[in-house]
Amino acid sequence: MEPIPEQLSSPPGTPLTALTWADVQTRVAEAEDFLLATTDPDGRPHVVPVLGVSLEGTFCFVTFRRSRKTRNLERNLGCAVTVPGREVDLVLEGTAQLVRDADRLQKVADLYPAKYPWWHPFVSDGEFYDPADTALNDPRHVYAVEPAQVFAFGKEHGFSASRWRF
Repeated sequence: MEPIPEQLSSPPGTPLTALTWADVQTRVAEAEDFLLATTDPDGRPHVVPVLGVSLEGTFCFVTFRRSRKTRNLERNLGCAVTVPGREVDLVLEGTAQLVRDADRLQKVADLYPAKYPWWHPFVSDGEFYDPADTALNDPRHVYAVEPAQVFAFGKEHGFSASRWRF
């Protein structure tokens, strides 16, 4: 079932964004720029750009196994992904799950070159690798963020806003 957009508390007369849920999914799938927000142990936010792909209703990204974002996600799986756009900015809030299934890892690897032609990750023995890692010394983590709610903030007409909850 497709989620229904809700109006956020905005100034009177501020409309919902004109996006449908299908539009939101398309924008996430086609976007190249993403910002991932996690929480440090002391509660401070940590925001970094990531490369990401859309797979089966989730947003997937790759990270080094000992990166700050990985360490943050090991303590708290809650995160947010921002998808900047010309007319609308999207924010996906949800939970990141470590992807361990080799078939799913392969699906993620197969999506990257179409979006980022300069990067061709691969899966070997159930691990995800950067193409430069020919010695297979540094497997990467792949996380899939399943949205709990998604916000769309239109940049016209007083920052129109919509929310979809799951």
